[in-house]
Amino acid sequence: MGVIAVLFGIGLFTALALLGSSGQVDVRLGDDVFQAGQVERLAANIARDGPIAIPDASPDRARDIYLQHLGDRPEVGWLAFSAQAPGADRACLLRWTAASRELVDPCSGQRFPADGKGLTRYPTSVTEGMLSVDLRPTAPTAPTAPTAPTGS
Repeated sequence: MGVIAVLFGIGLFTALALLGSSGQVDVRLGDDVFQAGQVERLAANIARDGPIAIPDASPDRARDIYLQHLGDRPEVGWLAFSAQAPGADRACLLRWTAASRELVDPCSGQRFPADGKGLTRYPTSVTEGMLSVDLRPTAPTAPTAPTAPTGS
């Protein structure tokens, strides 16, 4: 019975590999639209703790984002942008600095404003109180020359 199961597994793997390489099957892991959650809850969390870092769970691990809310009401003012500076390694997750209201790259010291200007943006939408983020990136917003690290 074990041999049959192994042979079946090998056959299934081979068939999937052939279909995937034929161009006839679109292999997609992860959704392009991320359902972030209820805007009232998210806005309250951001007001208290700052932007929310959302790690990418797809195999590519290339779309870590920050959710930011800069609106007067929970339904408006949503932003989603890359959680790393352009060209930065994934390990260089930007860190929120509440005192200066900016994001800081721990690897380079670059600083970005609370609205993520200079980072890759992702479109957001609110429908029936729920926030969605389209993870197909738009071009980075023109940077206003991120500020250099301060201190020593």
